[in-house]
This record gives sequence, C-alpha cells and structure tokens, in this order.
Amino acid sequence: MNTFETFKTRKSVRTYLDRPVEGEKIAAIAKAGDMAAGTPMAGKVYFTAIGNRQLLGEIAAATKTVMGKSGVDMLVKLSSNPAYNPMYNAPAAIIVSVDKADDPNTANMAVQNAACAAENMLLAATDLGLGSCYLMTPTMAFAIPEVREAAKLPANTQQICVVVFGYSEDTAPHKEYPEQPENITYIL
Repeated sequence: MNTFETFKTRKSVRTYLDRPVEGEKIAAIAKAGDMAAGTPMAGKVYFTAIGNRQLLGEIAAATKTVMGKSGVDMLVKLSSNPAYNPMYNAPAAIIVSVDKADDPNTANMAVQNAACAAENMLLAATDLGLGSCYLMTPTMAFAIPEVREAAKLPANTQQICVVVFGYSEDTAPHKEYPEQPENITYIL
C-alpha cells in the first residue's frame, strides 16, 4: 500500500475479532511510533505494548471505574452501560507515555510528540491490514496504582493516549475526500 492510499483507508475502528495480533505486527507498530519526528527538548516518548487479554480487560474495567467516579455526566453515563468497553475489546494496545514536565510549554511539546507517534502507529496498523483507534479515555485507568504497576509503565511519566488495534470485519465506508476540499486554502 502506498502512503496516500494508507491515508485514505485509515479510519477509527471500534469492533475487533477475537483473534490475537502477531507479535511481529505489534513490534512493527511500536517501532513505527518510535520513528516519529518530535522535539527532543520535550523528553522521551515511551511505548508499552500489550497483547495480554487479561491485562487489557483490567485496564478497561479500571477505566470504567474511574469514569464512574469522575463527576462528568457523559463519562458516568457511559461507565454505567454494561456493554461499553472503553478499549473496544481490541486484542492489542500500545500505551503512549511521555516524561512528566513542570513547564507547560515542555509538557505541550511532549503531548505533540506523543500525537505524532500515535499517528505513525495508526497508519502502520492500517498498512499491516489491522483496524485501529486512538483513545484517550483509557489513560484514566492509570490513576489506579495497581493498574499502573500491572502495565509496567515507566516511572515519572504521564500517559497521553492508548492506540488499540486488531483484526476487524468493519466494512463501513471510509470518509469521502473531495477533489477540492473547502477547508484547504492555497496561497502559492
């Protein structure tokens, strides 16, 4: 698949088959994240790759627990739905973390570095024939020390997002891309 075809076919997938993702594909996706451009001033970006179903379930359950106690109406309502899984039952995930920073500018740059890494991973998953989704809500689970420890997250880091991925039979059409999009302005 060429780069622009990958851009066109990548979409957020929220339904996954009960089929594990091969270790080589998980490693390739993590490496794609690690190849992302970013500013070194913001510190490192860390990747925690998980293919363990039990741990993924614990993260999902912990996320719902924290959502339920958040006081945010939408999150409380979602967490009370027994069918809702904040990890969408994906068979694999990569947690993207960054060094904690006291300076707001440095912290912002670190978030941008993590976003670049996540996009690389989403595109790599598409290229490897997998569905994927960028999620922020599951990072709430890491407020629980036992979950953070079980996920073996690096010390003194903040979790920015979780990229979930796996095999999917999602056949919904991709977004249409017009030849002349009205949200792009050219000044040549």
